[in-house]
Amino acid sequence: MSSYTYKQESKNQVRHTVIRNAVELLTIRRSEACCVRNSYVRDLYDYYLSLPESHEQTEAAKIEPEYIREWEHIHSNLIGYKRPDELSVCYLSGPEPENDFNELVNMGVLPQNIWAFENERSTYLRALDSLDGITFMQPKIVKTSIEKFFENSPKTFDIVYIDACASLISDQHALRCVASLFKNYRLNSPGILITNFAYLNPTETAQYIDLISRYNIIQHNRTANLINESGKIRFKYDGLDINKQVEQNLEDAYGDFITAMVCNAASITIPTLRFCNSTYLQAISTNNPTSNDYLSYSDVNTIKDNTLYKFLTSNSLLSQEGASFSGIERVNKLAVELSGLSQGFDLLSCLRKLHDIRTKAGNFRPELQDVVDFFDTGNKLYQFLDKPNRVLFFDSVINQLSYPMHYVSDKAKRLTYIAKSTRMFTDMLLFDECRYIYDWIPAIHQIPKAFSNPSWQYTFRFGLDGLIKQRINYNNEFFFQGSVVSKTIPGFEAKVFPKRIKIN
Repeated sequence: MSSYTYKQESKNQVRHTVIRNAVELLTIRRSEACCVRNSYVRDLYDYYLSLPESHEQTEAAKIEPEYIREWEHIHSNLIGYKRPDELSVCYLSGPEPENDFNELVNMGVLPQNIWAFENERSTYLRALDSLDGITFMQPKIVKTSIEKFFENSPKTFDIVYIDACASLISDQHALRCVASLFKNYRLNSPGILITNFAYLNPTETAQYIDLISRYNIIQHNRTANLINESGKIRFKYDGLDINKQVEQNLEDAYGDFITAMVCNAASITIPTLRFCNSTYLQAISTNNPTSNDYLSYSDVNTIKDNTLYKFLTSNSLLSQEGASFSGIERVNKLAVELSGLSQGFDLLSCLRKLHDIRTKAGNFRPELQDVVDFFDTGNKLYQFLDKPNRVLFFDSVINQLSYPMHYVSDKAKRLTYIAKSTRMFTDMLLFDECRYIYDWIPAIHQIPKAFSNPSWQYTFRFGLDGLIKQRINYNNEFFFQGSVVSKTIPGFEAKVFPKRIKIN
């Protein structure tokens, strides 16, 4: 039996910090627990009205105030209010379930609302032995994997704490467990996911330097394209030596990559799989997703403003071509992890399908042509900052039906500490379904008439701008070029994840 304990001072400090922040954010600070603050539409409306003799002022003045009041009403209802004793929490038990349990109870969470999961038999027995079994002050310790519970039980939680003992992409499938959480709708909105991943061992380092570098190249360099140079496949791009940057700052780069992949699972990969494996796809397209196996270099290079899809597709192509990049197999595993326990069309095929619908002719139903033309011509769509186009339409209706959970960048808490001899990376991430945005608009064929009403349209677009400001520094997969106001205007700035705090 191992004598290892999870009560080190640094671990206790991190545990206390993230649990306290999570409970407070969902209770006494709940008005902040959203991608877009309740006053955002009104604040943007007032800002434009304050601009003297401008076209923006003229257009904003067309909004009838009762539309803004109604949007604020919907927002308030959806965000709601909760006390600590109304929160429901689950976490991985381990041999010492009392550690997290005591922190939660001290914050006012009811013992009866706390669930712990342990699948390994000897650890489960140690967890049972650690409790007296008599008082009611104990968690429910369920002998099953937390992922299986997400799959088989309809219980939902306000806070989920997944404390892994392995790196991000591993045979322990902690990232897949995160994806399964979102796949099975087990996190309430707003809700908080706390993850804890281990740093890399020496055998993994080269693979992660390779895969993180390629992801960063695609994300930060729009000119990055695959080329075959004398039989050697590589990315050609304008910029600094990103591989060297990652290698020299691997801890920071790895920590940022963890945050990015957890957020991608919630807001991109699981909603994409959900939509393309549902009957909703038939409302937009007559064709099912198709394999990426025969894509060429030129096909991959046509992918713009879609970092994750280009990253995974280029990796798939490099793998097929037998390229000698150390991280290729690890990225293939990443695609599987980001899919959860998914069935049906695979992730790459689904990402390709939505990309083609947004960007290529003939990939949507003919009866939608009039709707697409409405957005392409833009006769009733005032530009404000970015010119609305068909991507705004498709992203709106797809997200309305696929229920992504969007991350709230500026409310995150990110820490790193050393447990025994291993550096750990802890993320406390707030997620919001943003239904005050998606439920504001009608269904697919009703949208042109709704957008012909300036009050209806501008209220939606003003609210959407707040969501865009949360993701604009990190994702270009949805609502690209959908901003209404510059991200540098005070009160409407682009949001950023706080820097990761080093405990030791």
